[in-house]
Amino acid sequence: MRILRAEITGFGKYRQQQIDFTDGNQLFYGKNEAGKSTLYQFILAMLFGFPIKRGRKRDFEPLDGTSYGGRLVIVLPQHGEVTIERFKQVNRGKAKVHFGQQTGGEQLLTQLLAPLNRELFEEVFTFQQEQLSQLDRLQEKPLHDALISLGITGSKKLLGKQQEYVDNEQRLFKVRGQRQALNKALKEQEQIAQQVYQQEAKEAAMTELMAKKQQDEQQQQQLTAQLQKAQQEYLTLKEQERSFSQYEEWQALQKKYPRDDLGAEPEKLQEFYNQYNQLNTRLAQGKQELIALNETQGLTDRYRFYLEHEAQIKGLLQEQVAAVRLTDDFQKQLEEQQRLIEEVTLLEDTYHFRVEEDAQKKVQTTKKLAQHYQQLTTEVTEAKQEAKWQSKQEELIAIPRRQKQQEPRFALSMLFSFGLALLLFIGGFLIGNLRVILWFVSFLAVAFGFYSLIQNKSETVKEANLKEPELQKNNLQTLVAKKSKEQEAIWSNLQQELPNLTNPQDLAVALVQLDKAAEDYVEKNNALMLADQKLAQLDQAYGALLQRFNFLEKWLPQEGRDIVQRLRLLQNFADEMQEVKLQQEQPTAALLIRQNQQLQEQLDKLLAENQTLLQSVGITQPTEIPLWIAQMHQKAGDLARKQELAKRLTKLFPKKITASQLAVELSNAKDKVQEIQRLDRQLNRSLQKTQLKIEQMQRDGTLDELRQRLAQANSKVYDLALQWSKNKLTATLLGDLATELSDKQLPQLLQKSSHYLAILTGGNYKALDFVAEELTVKTENRAWKIYELSTGTKDQVIMAIRFGYLALQARILCPLIIDDGWLHYDSSRKEQLAVLLKEFAQQYQVICLSSDVEMVSYYEKLQQKVVVIK
Repeated sequence: MRILRAEITGFGKYRQQQIDFTDGNQLFYGKNEAGKSTLYQFILAMLFGFPIKRGRKRDFEPLDGTSYGGRLVIVLPQHGEVTIERFKQVNRGKAKVHFGQQTGGEQLLTQLLAPLNRELFEEVFTFQQEQLSQLDRLQEKPLHDALISLGITGSKKLLGKQQEYVDNEQRLFKVRGQRQALNKALKEQEQIAQQVYQQEAKEAAMTELMAKKQQDEQQQQQLTAQLQKAQQEYLTLKEQERSFSQYEEWQALQKKYPRDDLGAEPEKLQEFYNQYNQLNTRLAQGKQELIALNETQGLTDRYRFYLEHEAQIKGLLQEQVAAVRLTDDFQKQLEEQQRLIEEVTLLEDTYHFRVEEDAQKKVQTTKKLAQHYQQLTTEVTEAKQEAKWQSKQEELIAIPRRQKQQEPRFALSMLFSFGLALLLFIGGFLIGNLRVILWFVSFLAVAFGFYSLIQNKSETVKEANLKEPELQKNNLQTLVAKKSKEQEAIWSNLQQELPNLTNPQDLAVALVQLDKAAEDYVEKNNALMLADQKLAQLDQAYGALLQRFNFLEKWLPQEGRDIVQRLRLLQNFADEMQEVKLQQEQPTAALLIRQNQQLQEQLDKLLAENQTLLQSVGITQPTEIPLWIAQMHQKAGDLARKQELAKRLTKLFPKKITASQLAVELSNAKDKVQEIQRLDRQLNRSLQKTQLKIEQMQRDGTLDELRQRLAQANSKVYDLALQWSKNKLTATLLGDLATELSDKQLPQLLQKSSHYLAILTGGNYKALDFVAEELTVKTENRAWKIYELSTGTKDQVIMAIRFGYLALQARILCPLIIDDGWLHYDSSRKEQLAVLLKEFAQQYQVICLSSDVEMVSYYEKLQQKVVVIK
């Protein structure tokens, strides 16, 4: 934050005055009572609120009636220029903040300045020399604490609070203490516990009894809960039993009336019935008036009928052309229907078509049958050819058979050949001269024997092969007979399906004719269906027209006549009545008749409009409405009763149940309650016995008293230990926090402070360090303890440490304000302080308030800004 200007309306001695501030270092000079401290108080008041009037504390409120307050313009890094306006008489002195397009109040100002607050501003960023004057013997631990006191909170409350918790902890407990409260309570607890242990050792059985008693009591609590639950279930079932008749009534009403609403039909029916009654009453009155008129004026019934239906008669007479056209169309359509019926019947008789069957499917079936027939024809022909070939093969089998009859001879010749060869071979040994010849002849005999054997085997194989064609021939004959029979059956079916089919060569032509006949059948059948529909429509129109003559039956018999004939009769009747009407006109009768006709038309229209309503409630005649409405009143009463029962019984009967099921559940619940009560009585007797034994063992009351005292001692120790642990933990946490914060900053602080001390002392003192946890100041040759320094040098050390701390801040929260903070400085020290402020102003905005003329000269020498306050 940087202060840009102060616009003072009225504050102390200031009236309507503006004071501008610049970046960097600046000195506001004025004699005593010039208003330096007042300017500082104005800045403080604009940022954090007006000072509270307390006793003899100075008050800056103007006495001449000038508005107390003004504006302070500051610059914040994230928000730019911010104007703080505060007047004591406006909004109880609360701030009004403006920046950009935004406007806010005290809460917004607090958010913009955070974490800067009044305490931090006064103790950290305002240099008051006395704040660190007590540190004349700085050591490492006190400096740690000083860093925290000047740190995040800007106060010494953290260290004070820590010490307060440490003192509280020491008052409660010490390791070797005797008079502390927790030490005394622990000792008393130990003594009583030892007495309880000794007493319990004597009464070992007491522990078992107490455990058994506790176990029984827990079991008794469980049984009590079970008993309450079982009794509640039993009472619920009893209530269901008492209300079961109402439950049955409710179920019956639910079954009878699934829906709870009556609908809008009763009101609509009542309205319709009122209109119907009014029209019907007026119509009856009109008829009565007409009857009375007939009796006085002597009107004939025939003429009166004509007057009542004159409009209908004229309407029918206007339908003569349409009736003739309808008759002609009906006749033509009837002839067309007859023609199509004959053609369709011919196709059905010829090709056996049926309306319920698909003709094209029948054609496809017949074609598949024809293909199967042609396939069988081909297979039968091939089988017959194969049989002929087999017959030829049988002739070849005869020769091997004859040879087979010569087999005995072949066997004898073979034996002869082998026997001769054996004799010749043996003779070769006996006759030496002919040995070779005899052996050669013997070889030839053996060769002939083997040749005969091979020939015999070959003939045997051929004979076996010749037997196989005979077997195949028999199979082929069987197959030909089977397929021929199947072929005849298929041919018979084809002749039934295809008329005029006499030989297989006509099969293709017959199939084409069948396909064409199927197409014709489908086309004519569709045309016949269309003709039937048109004829039905014409017949319906013809019948509707005939029904319009029904009202004439009494006065104009028309039985056996067609529409044209009926229209001729009606025309004659109308002409006759018109002549009567011309001869004797009765305006009053005609008027009554027309009124009655209008009423009848209104009545018919009303009935037609409400026919759907009547059908929806199952009424055919309006005269049934009163009875239906009475039933609705009964239904309304039943529905009200149903809702009443539902309200009473829904929770009582959460699920459906029958009388038998209820009786079973009630009996089970009663047995359960009785069983739990029996167990509870047993447990009570057991508890009474145990309690009696315990009372016998505790008649002296020593153990109870000791246990009570031990419980009190435990409670006292617990409370004191809880207090001690809270104080111990809080003090430890605060100490750890202080150590952590200072440990991080102390090395950097010493480095920065050493640099600033060198500037303040003109290089006489080079560095700050700790020796045996005590702060020392080093020169080129030696180290000095703090107590060895002069008062001015001590002030310089303190000032260096303060500046070092501010230089370590990562975020510049506020300008640095110094109000004559160099009381113990000589001229050279003041000049060095001005040098330090010039360097430090590169980072901070520095505002010095002083009445020291010498300091003004140093500022001018260093070309720093000086503002004179008068």
